[in-house]
Amino acid sequence: MELSPELLRKLETLAKIRLSPEEEALLLQDLKRILDFVDALPRVEEGEAEEAWGRLREDEPRPSLPQAEALALAPEAEDGFFRVPPVLE
Repeated sequence: MELSPELLRKLETLAKIRLSPEEEALLLQDLKRILDFVDALPRVEEGEAEEAWGRLREDEPRPSLPQAEALALAPEAEDGFFRVPPVLE
């Protein structure tokens, strides 16, 4: 997939964010690296995948963000839940 400034602007609109020109350049670089990595995944042989799996960190339980703190970051909250616009019409 080719990333273009037009596609990035469309993603900005969908995500409802605005990026500075510097942020756009950095994001384009990051997205290209991510897509290159994802594109390479189907070509990984089974043995290579198992080898890479051994290099991952172990999952360790950690305390989560307190509910009040998480809700304080939300644009809207109601009765202890995040309030979001409806997605189905």
